[in-house]
Amino acid sequence: MNLRQNLRIGLGRDAVLISTVLLAVAAGFLAYVSRLNDVTHDAFHEMALARELFEHGTLPLEDRFAFTPTVSPAVHHEWGTGVFLYLVAGASPLGLDGMAIARLILIALLGLCIYRAARNNGANPLVIGLCLPIAFPLAWVGFATLRAQLITLVFMAIQVLLQQSDWRERRSWVFAWMIMYVVWLNMHAGFVVGVAMLGLHVIERWLVYFSLNRNSFQLREFLERFWHHFVIAGFLVVGVMINPWGVRYPIYLWHAILMPRPTMLEWQPLWQMPDTVISIASFAFMAIGLGYAAKTRQWQRLRGWFFCCLAAYMALKHIRHGSLFAIAWMIYMPGWLTATEFGRSWLAILQNYRTTAIRMCWITGIASLLFFVQHSAWRCEIPSKHTESSMVYPVEAVEFLKRSEFKGNLITPFTAGAYVSWICHPNIRVSLDGRYEVAYRDDVLPKHDAFYHASPNWRDVLVEYDPDAILVKQTAPVRRLLGQKEHDTEHFRLVYEDSMFAVFVHDSLSVRTSASGRVSDNR
Repeated sequence: MNLRQNLRIGLGRDAVLISTVLLAVAAGFLAYVSRLNDVTHDAFHEMALARELFEHGTLPLEDRFAFTPTVSPAVHHEWGTGVFLYLVAGASPLGLDGMAIARLILIALLGLCIYRAARNNGANPLVIGLCLPIAFPLAWVGFATLRAQLITLVFMAIQVLLQQSDWRERRSWVFAWMIMYVVWLNMHAGFVVGVAMLGLHVIERWLVYFSLNRNSFQLREFLERFWHHFVIAGFLVVGVMINPWGVRYPIYLWHAILMPRPTMLEWQPLWQMPDTVISIASFAFMAIGLGYAAKTRQWQRLRGWFFCCLAAYMALKHIRHGSLFAIAWMIYMPGWLTATEFGRSWLAILQNYRTTAIRMCWITGIASLLFFVQHSAWRCEIPSKHTESSMVYPVEAVEFLKRSEFKGNLITPFTAGAYVSWICHPNIRVSLDGRYEVAYRDDVLPKHDAFYHASPNWRDVLVEYDPDAILVKQTAPVRRLLGQKEHDTEHFRLVYEDSMFAVFVHDSLSVRTSASGRVSDNR
């Protein structure tokens, strides 16, 4: 009886244990991300752009939403994600809840791809179940409702499956990859992660080949075996032009990758992540795992190790890249550990305490599902009142502006502008939204930060942009200075406020009292 038959018999004997562990892990992850059901501000400006596409028949290459200085052309690298979100949520009978359902479907697809790729890499299913929860504290970054980054994570896992076909000396995967590459780059600039993965994969393949054939290397045989890698390299250059902006897309991308983002939390280093202790501990365990695998396994068998190291560095440098490292680690580490003494010892513990392990998994799984149901993770939330969320939207203030038929230019905070555009475009044009370098000149965000923080010369924003109205958070330092004669802003009158936001409108606009007792404005 060969090794493969013995393995199948072993897995069959452990079928109940395996299924229970994997289901508990899946339920645990759903519980872990179930509180991330707030719609991200990116989704609103992506859907607003897609709406323009469907209403006018063409994708606008110039900005239509802002009245502040914008770049030309506005290269919106997530336009494909916007179309997807608009179809499942913006124009769907499900409404924004369609976004939450789409997220769950993508999570399920990602989970299946991770499992299949890990099994292809030699992982025992029980080791997969043991490894995955270690990476949860880093993985959550990409699972908000609904970010293009989740689509990148799915494409990452699919690309690993394609690369595994390459190790098996197949060539047909190249055509599937070409299609995926074009779709990916039109949905998210995260496709550059796939480019890095592919480049490191090719390096690994060539190093293994040279190490095995260093005494008998023949160029002709090498080219016959790896000609498709050169085809891929050529398509990487040609394929990136297949987008609405052509060559301007990679030019924009080069600028976007290199530009600093000092004020954005997700671009800060790992040690500034929420739940810092848990996140650092998770990263440390994962990094130790990489080192252990390198020490105990032959490097030729550590397929994907180069990319895991790169992803670890990216995660350490930027919070938002933690999910990239987590997914890569989930795919590769279980297979590397399965063949080690450490991995076998943990398998033995699980098998020796099978009944206890099954009971604990049932308890964990049921508790996780109850937590998932409690938070209604199949529904979307637009937080407007509580400050616990990283996003708080001016739902009532925007409804007031819409009800009063206000038309004009509105100064908006970074996270609120996209929501205003989604609800009120074309009647209202915003000063700033989450598109940042995609649409706005480099100086626009710093000027907004100076304005809302009431920094010296904060009034320069009002002089330069000459807005019709101002949307401001009640907690913003500038809030108490607006409408005050001593600060030369008495020509802006408070017309609406709630517990979270206030709206000031320029005196040049006629005003009337609304039925609710608020004051609304019309031209």
